[in-house]
Amino acid sequence: MIDRLRILTEELLIPAGLTLACATEEPWWQLPNPGPFAGARVVVVLRDLGEMLEVALPVRPNGTTGFVRSSDVSLSTHHARVVVDLGAHRVTAWEEGVVVAEGAVALGANGTPTPPGEFYMNEVQEQDAADTLFGSWIIGLSGFSETLPLIDGMDPAIALHGTNDPSVLGTDVSEGCIRMHDDVIARLAPLPAGTPVEIRS
Repeated sequence: MIDRLRILTEELLIPAGLTLACATEEPWWQLPNPGPFAGARVVVVLRDLGEMLEVALPVRPNGTTGFVRSSDVSLSTHHARVVVDLGAHRVTAWEEGVVVAEGAVALGANGTPTPPGEFYMNEVQEQDAADTLFGSWIIGLSGFSETLPLIDGMDPAIALHGTNDPSVLGTDVSEGCIRMHDDVIARLAPLPAGTPVEIRS
């Protein structure tokens, strides 16, 4: 169990100019680095196979994995994690084994449910104006809606974010994202990229 936790919390930084590739001559998927937002591309290591690393990819379908060469990346380890309990409508975050944030959340509506699964934080954006649907912070996850089509030509990623309407917390109203009080999302924002986010059904 300890080894598995250690591997799942390793984060992988892909140097600029390199792309993700499987163990064949030609890459089957390419991800730009930096990603669509500021900062290095980060993915979570699932298995260390020596010369190759199996990593969780931020692509559809949810749960897709791929491989990168160990020599092409740098590894670092952290001890943070986030759990979203769909049944309880709650989020809890730990760092170094200590609870750093917890609170009620709003989840996806019936037609656009929040997908359960193992994801990770891959980008953090502070919002210029907190009085919006997204509140003060948006934390993008590696997962995607399993019901929505493309939006503006892009896959509909799910995210953790704040809200300007705390009255919706504890209900199912979103298009799959996880809304929480701005005070709670502000405590999640400093967690490192690559932090695992488990969404439990």
